[in-house]
Amino acid sequence: MNGMTPTVRANVKAWECDVMEHMNVQHYVARAAETVGQIGALLGLGSHPTLKLEHRAERVLYMREMRNGESYTVNTGILVLADSGLTLFSEMHNLDQDNVAARFVIDLGLTDTTTGLTRDLPPSVVQAAEPLLIAAPKNLRPREVLSQPPQRDLATADQLGLFDTARGTIEPWECDTLGNLHPRFFMSRCSDAVTHLQRHYGLTPEYRAANGLGSAALEYNIEYHRPIRAGDALMTRSGLRAMREKTQQFFHWFFNAASGETVATVETTGTLFDFEARKSVPIPPDLRALAEANLVKF
Repeated sequence: MNGMTPTVRANVKAWECDVMEHMNVQHYVARAAETVGQIGALLGLGSHPTLKLEHRAERVLYMREMRNGESYTVNTGILVLADSGLTLFSEMHNLDQDNVAARFVIDLGLTDTTTGLTRDLPPSVVQAAEPLLIAAPKNLRPREVLSQPPQRDLATADQLGLFDTARGTIEPWECDTLGNLHPRFFMSRCSDAVTHLQRHYGLTPEYRAANGLGSAALEYNIEYHRPIRAGDALMTRSGLRAMREKTQQFFHWFFNAASGETVATVETTGTLFDFEARKSVPIPPDLRALAEANLVKF
């Protein structure tokens, strides 16, 4: 795309691949997070050492799987330039397959690390950002606006009977330079939650093996509501929102186990694929029947 600048050049490592034999969702997001530092350098934020760009929200579109050994690049531009932040758009291009593997839309706020408060972009940063402004590609899939309950809190999770899918404690090595949980490791916990939710409604490893099925994420929409720090104990409640012909929609609410506060919410869409053909397939009727009893309605 015109105006896009190269921000990542890398290849898929064997240890980045999961049981589905493709790069795990967390490593896509890890590379997307690297674009923020590259753009920050172009904007001259190095001259403002106390100012850092901080994730507020992220939309990830997984368009094609990437396999061990494949090389790729990421190019990035600025979609929106606001007083106190910006929105990045990045596109991951698989060089070996010559296709777009993923797209990322990241909302960033500018944080003063000495106070923890949001700051306006300095004039020099705004000036440096203007040449990087781009329009969204015409074929960017519109985000589906999904219904939500009045509150996405722990009491509502209990009322809805959301399934307990992931628990753990944040380690210092999982945090970024701001001291927040790095997007890669947040996505890793989303991946953990999905597997437990799928087991809950019948999509077990045994079912996959018997039917020759794999599964893959198609889209994640993440909102970060509060900082997640080293030492924080997290618990996750998840629900199955819908099953369509080829797609499943889930959601995850992440809570601070000590305070009960909602720290992040996620909406995600996934699909099943034929493990040998590596192509998406309709959801089998027996799995659909198992899942029906677990659908959450708002």
